[in-house]
Amino acid sequence: MDYFSDEFLAYLELKQDMLFHKIPSEDILYYLEKSLSIGKNFSSKTKSKDIFELYAENNIKIKVEKHDGVFYKVQMRAQFESDRKGNNLVYLYEKSIAELAEINRISLKAMKQIVLAHEYFHYLEEKSSNHVYNQFSPIESLKILGFSQKAHIRRTSEIAANSFAKNLLNLKKLPSYYDYQYLLRTKQISMKDIEEEYNQFNTIKNS
Repeated sequence: MDYFSDEFLAYLELKQDMLFHKIPSEDILYYLEKSLSIGKNFSSKTKSKDIFELYAENNIKIKVEKHDGVFYKVQMRAQFESDRKGNNLVYLYEKSIAELAEINRISLKAMKQIVLAHEYFHYLEEKSSNHVYNQFSPIESLKILGFSQKAHIRRTSEIAANSFAKNLLNLKKLPSYYDYQYLLRTKQISMKDIEEEYNQFNTIKNS
């Protein structure tokens, strides 16, 4: 049984959105499939498969940080930033990426390519001024005394970025697969946790 299909990994990503509980269950597969498709389509339009070449061509600077990438208890591998002048920069948290590479038994360079490909998608989003989450109808996030506030499901951009990286680099799995292997092997989660999530996903998928 493949517990780490693209759709299931995308589902785990979507669940991390603060508004996940607001998404009608019948719409969840649509969110997953469309986000994955957007990332794949972007990769098919990208001429070069060499991520370092793409960064050089688009003048995106890479800054390697020795920081462990933990901010407010959230583990980060990289971060893309763009300013009003059109300068683009990606911070790579090398210690965090090295740990991920070691656990998954792949080279540091290969893991950096995966992380950089993910961040390159966010650059393409910024450049197009059409973020993935804007391509979905906003969800009602709050309703008080008849006033309704709406917001977007931002994790759709992360799903698309993972799909882009997978297809650009011809990976067998979405990049988030490596994160779950890390969490499993460091015993931060268990296979029982994964199986429970998988059963919930199947219930939604088959309903």
